[in-house]
Amino acid sequence: MICALQGEDIFLEGLAEPYKSEALNLLQERAQDLDGFIAPCHYYADFMQPYLNVPADRIHVVRLGLNLEGHGAEHSRMRGVRPPIRPRSSSESPFVVGYLARICPEKGLHLLVDAFYRLTKEIGCDKIRLKVAGYLGKGDQPYFEEIRNQIDTWGLTEAFEYCGEVSRSQKIEFLNTLHLLSVPTTYKDPKGRFVLEALANGVPVVQPRHGGFPELIAETGGGILVDTESSDAIAEGILRLINDPNEREALGKQGKDAIHQAFSDDAMAEATLAVYRQYL
Repeated sequence: MICALQGEDIFLEGLAEPYKSEALNLLQERAQDLDGFIAPCHYYADFMQPYLNVPADRIHVVRLGLNLEGHGAEHSRMRGVRPPIRPRSSSESPFVVGYLARICPEKGLHLLVDAFYRLTKEIGCDKIRLKVAGYLGKGDQPYFEEIRNQIDTWGLTEAFEYCGEVSRSQKIEFLNTLHLLSVPTTYKDPKGRFVLEALANGVPVVQPRHGGFPELIAETGGGILVDTESSDAIAEGILRLINDPNEREALGKQGKDAIHQAFSDDAMAEATLAVYRQYL
């Protein structure tokens, strides 16, 4: 019996007592019945080992992988997806910052919006755009409405675009309109699939220095890390890449090469099978 670990603590930590303690005790008890575990990064393997009270050698790291069809330079051949349209230089058109994730407080959209506002003051509202895509649940609609009202109050309505929930082909097209992507989660995200998707299309990222992001950046070279839960730090990181298009292009290329070489779904499948074979 092999169990996948993919962010369960986020739900468990949100439970009220006594249910939180009861759930954790039950998890630790039942975890002893399992032969092994698979985690998406070393951060999460290290975190879940004492959380579940299991030996460290029973938790194996298998990095996430993507179905790379359509991503990157080859994606123009995918049905329904246009050729890349991302500007090569921020001087050619407004600089486009993107967000691709569920619309909710824990994904940190409010931090990115605040950073975006600071950047409009720094370089001018006609020089930068913020594009957002992702699922918006009913419970998070008031949160998003508050963000949109704030954007309107700032007079930045024309510089902001919400593209809604996107299909796979729309997601790839969306990514290819960006200069960079940032999803500044307030929790320690162990997966960060949106980072892989952005890098697969040559879009560098600006991410908080926590969770699985440091590992992803170290392994791909596709972005920069900034202080956590800090709009100032996010703005500074984005401004750094606005002012240095050569670095931005280099990060995007390094990230894209790394994803296409080592982060495919086939690579993930083979690594998963290798774990299974240890127990057969």
